[in-house]
Amino acid sequence: MLTQASHTPALFRRYPELATRIPWLPIGDFPTPVEPLDLGGATQGAELWVKRDDLSGRPYGGNKVRKLEFILADAKSRGVERLITVGAVGSHHALATALYGRAHGFHVALVLFPQPMNEHVRRVLLLDHAVGAELRFTPRMETVPGAVLAARFAHRGHRHHVIAPGGSDPIGTLGYVSAGLELAEQIADGKAPRPDVVHVAAGTLGTAAGLAIGFALAGLDVPISAVRITGRIVANERALARLVSRTLDHLRNAGLASAPSRAKVLRLITLRHEFLGDGYGRETPAGREAAALFRDAGLILDATYTAKAAAGLLATVRARRGGVHLFWHTLSAHEPVDALAGVRAEDLPEPFRRLLGSA
Repeated sequence: MLTQASHTPALFRRYPELATRIPWLPIGDFPTPVEPLDLGGATQGAELWVKRDDLSGRPYGGNKVRKLEFILADAKSRGVERLITVGAVGSHHALATALYGRAHGFHVALVLFPQPMNEHVRRVLLLDHAVGAELRFTPRMETVPGAVLAARFAHRGHRHHVIAPGGSDPIGTLGYVSAGLELAEQIADGKAPRPDVVHVAAGTLGTAAGLAIGFALAGLDVPISAVRITGRIVANERALARLVSRTLDHLRNAGLASAPSRAKVLRLITLRHEFLGDGYGRETPAGREAAALFRDAGLILDATYTAKAAAGLLATVRARRGGVHLFWHTLSAHEPVDALAGVRAEDLPEPFRRLLGSA
């Protein structure tokens, strides 16, 4: 059961004129709270806080909810019937798209490629099937374009929209432009401290890019430490600059006259490459340590994204004692586990059954 969301994005509160020009629909529960983060002696004298985007929606939260509020609305406005998106078999973006896309009347096809399997990844893949997504296997990232074409061809005659991986296109990124403005409002209202650094995972870059644009619009000169958790071919400085440029252009085309320059936005973001470890989806010792500390604080991290971002937070705190640090939590605290009742690995298409057997 989806919660009945009712809120106005911070983007529209600040720029009401955009509300009539940019499609949007309510899915999540915003604003998400900012809370103290107690990691015991690991804080090294720093003041730690957490932005609880893990609570952004029910039955599923995390950072994809903000993006989908804009992506699904845009697709509806154009009469789209079928959504296609891409990710690894444990992709939270794929699951969120399947869950909320189906709930809003779309057929959803997921083109999924393998990643290191663990119990969390296994559960996400089973949930993809449980919520009614069409699952399409592709053996590696290089074969994704052909698999997407096949997904489109299989249902020719229907209106399709292919959502960028992670929802990180100029439309989805608006969700985190609004999130950056939301944090600025919370700081101004005394509901959050002004951080010296914001720490966040960076997979397809939409979260970090959107936050930086939102901060620049709000005049919030706060650096963002974006911890890369995907390969450099996906997350790199050139790709980040391109996404920022395209999102700023989208805002200008919608009538925002006061958009900041690309250079001003990019100055706020540092991509950190040193916490990836052996690759996407592979655990790291630093990530395991961070996950254990966060678990003691009542917060669950995953090995692929948030544990590596938290490892970046801890490394920063240990290198420069003191300061105010905000961890932006992007993993959902909730899962629609009731949907798994009666779902078996044998029910999935054959390539996925093999993967589930290896978990």
